[in-house]
Amino acid sequence: MQTADWVIGRGLLGSVISAQLDSPAFAVAVNWTDRSASVQGLRDGLTTFVTGVDGEWSIYWCAGRGVTSTPRDDMLAEGAVFREFLAAVSELPESVRARGRIFLASSVGGAYAGSSSPPFTEATPAVPITAYGETKIGMEQALRDTATASGLRGFIARITNLYGPGQDLGKGQGLISVIVESYVTGRPVSIYVPLDTLRDYIYVDDCARVILAAMSRVGSEPAGSVVTKIVGAMDALSIGAIMGEMSRLRRKPVPIVIGQGDATGQAADLRVRSIVWPELDAFVSTTVPEGLGNIYRAQLSQHILPS
Repeated sequence: MQTADWVIGRGLLGSVISAQLDSPAFAVAVNWTDRSASVQGLRDGLTTFVTGVDGEWSIYWCAGRGVTSTPRDDMLAEGAVFREFLAAVSELPESVRARGRIFLASSVGGAYAGSSSPPFTEATPAVPITAYGETKIGMEQALRDTATASGLRGFIARITNLYGPGQDLGKGQGLISVIVESYVTGRPVSIYVPLDTLRDYIYVDDCARVILAAMSRVGSEPAGSVVTKIVGAMDALSIGAIMGEMSRLRRKPVPIVIGQGDATGQAADLRVRSIVWPELDAFVSTTVPEGLGNIYRAQLSQHILPS
């Protein structure tokens, strides 16, 4: 039987998931600058995607440019596109929906920014305090509602701080990549939260392996099921420790500027511990020094001038 995978959003996570799939993923061009155009493009893509697929199919929703400081209207629009896409999925024939799985990339920072008593687990009530967090939690609920009503299966990954080579620094996130860039370019790093702020950092290749394993496993869950799992390294580090590790590896201090920017929506302590399918955490094996070295080599190669 023919199976198929569609990765929506080819940023850092989407690109690595696509690379780790056993066969090339379906792809379609989407105009993300216009809400109506993006919804229509996704609807058209969905029709093409499911045509001729008589086996299981999986959709990986890795799209979105929102961060904790993104304006509310922009986040509402991002969430609305996802809900309209789910509405299109709900319109598929029942026999098609029953074979489907949908992955949603969500956020630990969005979910638990206002929560208390870390480490947070999947049993910790989500307390979003920004439009970003509210939108992510709303998207999670939309997927659960759609799965219950339509019989498809879903997996939600509440991801910690994702990092890896090729991260889009223009999104205003990705501290590890920004720190590495400071060494390559000589530009100081602007830090606008205390250096003892705790975050859990997961290397993108490890994150993708956990997600793919979970998507395979969720297929054996009852129809309509959605499993939510925290995906991270389960080993929080302070920002100061990250900077110290980079200074040790490169044998010179990180140039920093303290107190620049807006720290709204940033929790001081985002330690986590997954209690859902914890055996999948074994796929996380990249150490921070290894990850820092990979990013440094990748960024250095991009900045080397041709001879």
